[in-house]
Amino acid sequence: MKAIDIHADDYALSPGASEDILKCIRKGKLDSISILTNMSCYEKCAALYMEEKKVWKKEPLLTVHLNFMEGSPAASLEKVQDLTDGRGYFRIGWGKLLLWSYCPWRYNKRKKELKEEIKAQTEKFLRFFGDEKPLRFDGHQHTQMIPIVYRALLEVIAEEGYRVSYIRVTKEPILPFLKEASLWKTYRPVNWVKNILLNVLAPAMEKKVRKAVGQKPMFLWGVLLSGNMDKKRVRRLLPAMLEKSRKRERTLELLLHPGYSRKEELGEEFVNEGAIAFYCSQGRRREFATAMGLDGRKGL
Repeated sequence: MKAIDIHADDYALSPGASEDILKCIRKGKLDSISILTNMSCYEKCAALYMEEKKVWKKEPLLTVHLNFMEGSPAASLEKVQDLTDGRGYFRIGWGKLLLWSYCPWRYNKRKKELKEEIKAQTEKFLRFFGDEKPLRFDGHQHTQMIPIVYRALLEVIAEEGYRVSYIRVTKEPILPFLKEASLWKTYRPVNWVKNILLNVLAPAMEKKVRKAVGQKPMFLWGVLLSGNMDKKRVRRLLPAMLEKSRKRERTLELLLHPGYSRKEELGEEFVNEGAIAFYCSQGRRREFATAMGLDGRKGL
């Protein structure tokens, strides 16, 4: 990773979202993207990516975007019964995954099911994109930060002998946000909660990841302003984020969601109404504009 890595989440969430991300790639604006492998449009979007990449001057790094929040399981249903609803879709939620992490009488069985699904989603990724490069992992809605999830992931990596160069550690510095008093009223309270919770979980996870894959320490920027990483805010905060990363000797991943989904694309596999609102939000259009205006070396 460079001093700053410009990243887009949610490729293969929907055809529309994927096309927006492809527009950014065609312009050379992204250093890396995360790919969902368990949504119904995955194979079509993956095939389109493989066809288009032949003419790109710059190809982004690819990351397996592990998803247990919606869509269909990649593993057979009988192996992930506790992760799915009666229709065969994921419907777990962050709270339940966190609870299972500290629930001894459910922990082992749920972790076993998570391992089955992690392996299945990874194998779907490898069938399209190959194993020439080391694997990279993160989680849809940052679920890779939950203890039961990252422990399951690390066990799968060890058992399958996967070569891995990166696992996202969602650790977002707070001080740069606090220093910009003029932006305080633009921060959503719920995102402060997410920022604090993920920062609490980060140290233990980061330690295990560093030991397992030798990953350099990193910061992720994109939680507190999720859906609102517009040009104004990014321009104001970027110097402080880069300086904080430099002082702490960490790489900086700038996370964007530039893929906008159309409501007619979102079928019954999208089980979370709150998430649907985000997928179709104007915030994603703003983050698309931000991505198109970014330069990995010069900022905005």
